[in-house]
Amino acid sequence: MQERNGFTLLEMLVVTLIIAVLVSIGVVEYRKATERTRAMEAISLLRSIYHAEKMFQMSHGSFASSLNALSISFQGERVKCAQNNNSPCWGYYNTEGIKGKMWSVELEKGKNPSIAVGLISGPYAGAGFFIQLERADGIQFPLEKVACVENVKGRFKYKKGEGSYCEDIMDGTFYSRSATSRKYEIPL
Repeated sequence: MQERNGFTLLEMLVVTLIIAVLVSIGVVEYRKATERTRAMEAISLLRSIYHAEKMFQMSHGSFASSLNALSISFQGERVKCAQNNNSPCWGYYNTEGIKGKMWSVELEKGKNPSIAVGLISGPYAGAGFFIQLERADGIQFPLEKVACVENVKGRFKYKKGEGSYCEDIMDGTFYSRSATSRKYEIPL
């Protein structure tokens, strides 16, 4: 009987296939982890603005009229915010160049003040996070909790599949849908 020195072609193909599957799973998980890390930076910014808003409210009895009035600073450039009936804006900043992402920061006032930080470029543009500060016309999301949002309308409409950011990347659970967005509870 002859001694075998090496692998058969079939054995090598099976090993190659197994390695390819493991690599593809690893790449997908790496991308999710990278995006989740970037999202946590946005959530950190959102929480910082939230705490500055609460301090301002305790001192002045109302929420700030602009981001400049808050005792917070972050990298980025102020861009004029267009106001309309659906979304009166207090301020709009972009943070282009920070970790290769462009985030917008918006403060809304009126009956339903809130803070939003959203992606305005990249593969997940139109997704982001928000905190509802007060709600005069009924509660659509628990007040003062961070929500993941996928915009379904407007200039920064989320174009990927429903839940592909908030559920797949952020492990969120669907909460509600409005005329402008889908909201998800996220574990923090």
